[in-house]
Amino acid sequence: MADATPVQAAAGAVVPVSAAPLNAVAVPTTFRERLGQFRILEERRLELIEELLDKLEKTEAKLAQTELDLQSEQNVRRTLQAEVVEAKERESSLAQKQARRPFALVLIDADAEGFTFQDKYLTKRTAGGESLADDLLIRTRELLRPLYPSDADTLDILIRIYSNLESLANTLVRDSKLRNLGQLRAASTGFCGRIAGFDWIDVGVAKDGISTRKVKENVALFAPNCHLRHLFLALDNKAMSPAFLTALPLRNGLASLTLIESAPLPPAISSLPDLRTAKLSSIFAPLPLPKSPRSRGRGVTSGGSGHQLQLTQQEDPDGGSTWLVIRPERSKSQGVGGFGSRGRRGGSDDEDSSLSISIGPDNTVSVDSGRRRRVVG
Repeated sequence: MADATPVQAAAGAVVPVSAAPLNAVAVPTTFRERLGQFRILEERRLELIEELLDKLEKTEAKLAQTELDLQSEQNVRRTLQAEVVEAKERESSLAQKQARRPFALVLIDADAEGFTFQDKYLTKRTAGGESLADDLLIRTRELLRPLYPSDADTLDILIRIYSNLESLANTLVRDSKLRNLGQLRAASTGFCGRIAGFDWIDVGVAKDGISTRKVKENVALFAPNCHLRHLFLALDNKAMSPAFLTALPLRNGLASLTLIESAPLPPAISSLPDLRTAKLSSIFAPLPLPKSPRSRGRGVTSGGSGHQLQLTQQEDPDGGSTWLVIRPERSKSQGVGGFGSRGRRGGSDDEDSSLSISIGPDNTVSVDSGRRRRVVG
């Protein structure tokens, strides 16, 4: 086998050229050498096939796992979509229910100081209770209109008054505002019968503070109600605290609460954000006045009769009403013929002969002669 072939140069010289590369593989010449080369190639081909098959199996396993993950994600997504649709349906249904019968609630602790109703509601029996229901409804809607302009006049109004009627009646009789418990019961009956959602509840003779506890229990019961739009609370200041008010689960927090004031609220409560207050001075009687130079009394003695005519004038510190009370007094030892005597044989006692004339803040004149009480409108 020749190593080089002579090539004719351009100038005519002959230059030897290599016929094969220096590192050329020797071509097998025998059948066995050629068979050995084929075996090597076959082994490499099998190795390549094995490697490809291994990669294919791993890829197929990953693909199967990916399909399972994808199917799981699809199931989760479909579940979430179904839950979102269901939640939207529930929200829409709840909104429809809330809009169907929303209401405002008024809770009054009538045993608390400062929440005694005015005489014009208590002295006129059933008619007075009906007037109280009408006036409370009017005043409640007036307070709701600035807060809910669109539906204040369509909101249902629920009012619950809690009091110990017997104890309250005893206090009013002692103050010469009522004659007996029957008058107060008649007023409460008239209040309940006037409007379906109004109740005046007698808590009965029990421990002090039961009406306050009843009011607070109703607050806890109604505050989470989705239909409650606004709460009006007439409760003794001593029974409230900032923690109690801020913990109420109301729909819009304290923005859904209005405190009805009788006495000035403590600074810790009045400084709470979003808290509203209101005064229903036309509904509740003013607090009794402390002794002060502004309260004055004068006594006049009639000649020869031994009777004393007493005039007392009290002024409201807020510049409101004036009460005038005229009471003739006599001793039990006096005989017949004195001022206010009914001429009974053997003399008369103070209860029969005393005469009390009261002019209330609403210009109502009541005359109490001991046995009979008459109210002039």
